[in-house]
Amino acid sequence: MMIFAFPFLILIAITLVYAEEYLKPVNYYIYWTLCMALIIFSASRPIGFDPDSITYEMTFLGNPDTLEFSEPSYTFLINFVHLFSDDVHALFLIYAAIGITIKFYAISKLSPFFYLPLAIYFGNYYILHDYIQMRASIASAFLLLSLIPLSQGKKSLGALCFLGATFFHYSAIILFVILFFDNAPLSKMWRTILLSIIPVGVVLFFLRIDFVSILPIEFIQEKAEMYQQLVNKGFFEETSLKSPFIWTKAAALYYILYYYDRIAERCPYLPLLLKITGLSLLSFFAFSSVSVIAGRISELFGIVEILLFPCVCYTFKPDWAGKAIVCLAGIIELVFTLYIWKLLDFEYIS
Repeated sequence: MMIFAFPFLILIAITLVYAEEYLKPVNYYIYWTLCMALIIFSASRPIGFDPDSITYEMTFLGNPDTLEFSEPSYTFLINFVHLFSDDVHALFLIYAAIGITIKFYAISKLSPFFYLPLAIYFGNYYILHDYIQMRASIASAFLLLSLIPLSQGKKSLGALCFLGATFFHYSAIILFVILFFDNAPLSKMWRTILLSIIPVGVVLFFLRIDFVSILPIEFIQEKAEMYQQLVNKGFFEETSLKSPFIWTKAAALYYILYYYDRIAERCPYLPLLLKITGLSLLSFFAFSSVSVIAGRISELFGIVEILLFPCVCYTFKPDWAGKAIVCLAGIIELVFTLYIWKLLDFEYIS
């Protein structure tokens, strides 16, 4: 039955997208009920169904080797859960409650749509982060939360969000780069930079310049070496330009840049979304020498696509056509996540 659960989620989201206008009196309650249901669903996943849960259980049961490179917050939560439970699902519940609740709160504050962002979220990031990479889930949630103060020029509050993200996942330290950006309307220079990311990135990809080794942070170097060894042993695939997520994101970036002036009238934080999306794409190419790091950093910045992709709707009349394109993007991502790349092991629970 689990194989049908995720398509059912996105089907629910799509149904609600088109019923949103008719459900105005109860949208708030439906939205937060979905949030609670997702928390329970994520927390109750079978051990071994996703690639990370076995490692989490080993750590929870006291294997010290699996705590290497782990954040102090992770150790603290494990010790805290042991005060009242010996079941790792209690740990899953805490992570899911924090990560999913923050995401839903940020989406509710930043998007005029209740359900359209969820069609993208269910297609990829709910599975990738909230069902597999729990700590990364909270980091990406804090990134979404930071958009609220950053779009208003409150960088100190944005930095506080990034500190929270780093507390739960060390890789989130890279989010501080965003503090160099503002939400001012895109200048010609910025539009040129964003338009050039793909051609420049493809060149960087084929040149195989190792930007990871240039980063002067010992912890990142150790992580990169560990990940590269896993890639060499076949645990992870090499970086590939065949990823549909990268090209879908690139297509959305170019399309929204083309209609930038029209969309910016209805999306006050659009400049910031586009700059972070550009960072997501650039990270994929610049760190491609270590595929895991390229993917993880690109995905971390890429969480903003939950808010960016629905902006396509502002360029379509009738509205249902734009919504259909956004929902189609969510379905395509779901198909690749579940049935082509097989991030979840349905045979394990069959």
